[in-house]
Amino acid sequence: MSYQRGSSVGTGFSRPKLMPTENFEHRSGGLDPAEVFSAAQTVAAKLVATGQDPNADQETVDWLVDLVADVGLDTMARLWADAPAITFGGALWRLYALQQATQHDGDTWATWYRAGYDAYVSRVIAGATEPPQAEDLQTLITRILTGVYSGDFAIALERGGAYARVIAAGQHQHAERLEDTNPAAAAKLEHRSVKLQRTATELELCATAWRQGRLQVERPEPRPTH
Repeated sequence: MSYQRGSSVGTGFSRPKLMPTENFEHRSGGLDPAEVFSAAQTVAAKLVATGQDPNADQETVDWLVDLVADVGLDTMARLWADAPAITFGGALWRLYALQQATQHDGDTWATWYRAGYDAYVSRVIAGATEPPQAEDLQTLITRILTGVYSGDFAIALERGGAYARVIAAGQHQHAERLEDTNPAAAAKLEHRSVKLQRTATELELCATAWRQGRLQVERPEPRPTH
């Protein structure tokens, strides 16, 4: 499963709404979590399809890349933070979270990236300049998200995973250096490294699922009734 963009320029291109809860707020009995979840996943899939549409113009792609600036990270968290990893919503949440962390703490992330320098294969896939500065990583994550919407979706997910893996390697190295002088800080940073390694793996699994036509708009597991 893949999309190829053409060179045509869209006019008046429709942008998906990001608040599916609006459709359920006035129903008797309140919100149905399963329906809201399904709607949020549909929105995520629609966002990807919107950017990948051959008629989408550059303004639309730029809007999608900078979506957090328009809707806010809290809105995205409400939609997708609890989504299963191998879904459109799960993938987008992880990529936008990487984008925001890179933008808000770029110098630290650049330090971690340089410390993870030995992860050579992942670094090549990620595509950062060597040695990277904060602005280089911000450019990199922008290119990765642009690839989600106007390039090969699976490759963009893999690049996001590679980026996360290099940062995680750098966090691990810094955590090791802190073990003797500040074990509490070392443990906290190592925990972050493990979580980011998991994010990398999840993005890579999303890429595989996309290529195999398995990246579905999934419903959550039924909640226990007792």
